[in-house]
Amino acid sequence: MAKSSNKDLKRGSGKGSGAVADSAAKRKSRRVRSIVFLTVLSVLIVLAAVFAFVNFDLNATDEYHGYVGTISLGLDLSGGVYAVYNVDTSSEEYTSMSAEEQDAAINGTADTMQNLLFNRGYTEAQVTVYGTTIRVEVPDVDDPERIFDLVGRPASLWLQGSSSQVTSSGAYDEDADGMDGAHIANAGLSYDSSSGEYVVVLEFDEEGTQMFSDLTTTYSGQYIAIFVNRELLISPQVNEAITSGQCTISGGWSGTSGYEDAYELAVQIMAGSFAVPLDMAESGVISATLGSSAITAGIISGAVGLGLIVIYMIVLYKMMGVASALSLIYYSFTYLFLLAVFPWVQLTLSGIAGVLLSIGMAVDANVIIFERIKEESAAGKALGTACALGFKRSAGAIIDGNITTIFGAVILIIVGSFGASALKGFGITLLIGIVLSLICSMLLTRIILYCIRTLAEGDEDTLKKQGKGEGYAERLFGVRRGKAVMTDEEMLANDIAAEEV
Repeated sequence: MAKSSNKDLKRGSGKGSGAVADSAAKRKSRRVRSIVFLTVLSVLIVLAAVFAFVNFDLNATDEYHGYVGTISLGLDLSGGVYAVYNVDTSSEEYTSMSAEEQDAAINGTADTMQNLLFNRGYTEAQVTVYGTTIRVEVPDVDDPERIFDLVGRPASLWLQGSSSQVTSSGAYDEDADGMDGAHIANAGLSYDSSSGEYVVVLEFDEEGTQMFSDLTTTYSGQYIAIFVNRELLISPQVNEAITSGQCTISGGWSGTSGYEDAYELAVQIMAGSFAVPLDMAESGVISATLGSSAITAGIISGAVGLGLIVIYMIVLYKMMGVASALSLIYYSFTYLFLLAVFPWVQLTLSGIAGVLLSIGMAVDANVIIFERIKEESAAGKALGTACALGFKRSAGAIIDGNITTIFGAVILIIVGSFGASALKGFGITLLIGIVLSLICSMLLTRIILYCIRTLAEGDEDTLKKQGKGEGYAERLFGVRRGKAVMTDEEMLANDIAAEEV
């Protein structure tokens, strides 16, 4: 029996040492992963800073420009160009309309111009109607002639059926089967993933849908020539009768040059689909109302504000503040990158306000989380449990607060779409910032905090062996663990639940 007990004792001892070794191996693995993650994140932040501001040559012909410098600017910051169009009130097309139809046609033409500019990425462009005059203002453009590339030259459009492919403008015949462009609601671009090419998409209004259906039914398997100002643009083949009110035109457009060619065709078609005939009265350059001084002031205020926030968070929350600082810096560079790459973002003074407000709200989420962690720790929770419960129990308040702000930003964008471009610019930058801050505060900050806690607890274990590491991780995190109000079994169950979270 003594031998048996001795053998049992040795087996138990061996199993326990194996468990300890296994636990130590897991802690070492977590520590290595944490170091790797923090190193990679730091490298990404440094690279983001370099690519944000530094310009350099890629090769003999190409040059890279920091993405911050490529952010499109609005009229108040960079100026732009303007053009004034007068409606040809003496034309037969205009005089044949009633007064109500004339007003609707003019407003419809202005909306068409606005859509063209928005699709091109000029979200801050302004199209204003004054009686029978339409004024177009386009920001971040310094050549008045460029406005013709954006909204096209006012023209007449004619879609003409033909039994054979038309190859010259001499085939134009206004008495042939066809339709004008008054019933084209929109012309834009789409990408056909199956062919890898761009296509031009035409959309017709209700009356135009029926007219185009009749035309394509008659000329199915034949051709429709598209003329602008009696000049042939393209003569695509009709593959089948089109009754849906939408068609696509393919022309083998691929790559950057293909995109430009397809877009130019879409613009020419839209320019010929204006509901009223237009004549350009004047065009010119608009000077920036605020200029580079406002941009510089915005950058300085943002950098100073970010720096003060980082210092405040580190002083108040120690290593939790460091996690917040890393997340916030990564957030800021990612935010600037998104502003540069999204084609429908144009930064104005109100947009800069949206950026700064978004950064402030990103910090708010971290403060809520950290205060909750301190409360959980004061209630006697272990640091790991307090961190897990802090994120879990603060998530509802953070998500609710951000969702309501997102609703507000969407409303501002919708209201701004009806002419209040300052509201629209503010809403767009605020929406991007809020969504990104929610991701960074709830996900990235949590991962960084886990990595820092893993390293701190590993150092604490090492110091404990020297008799001086008790409470080391809590002190680094700026929290005080209070007296536990639960039994050891309850604490263990809570710790397991937190790890599962």
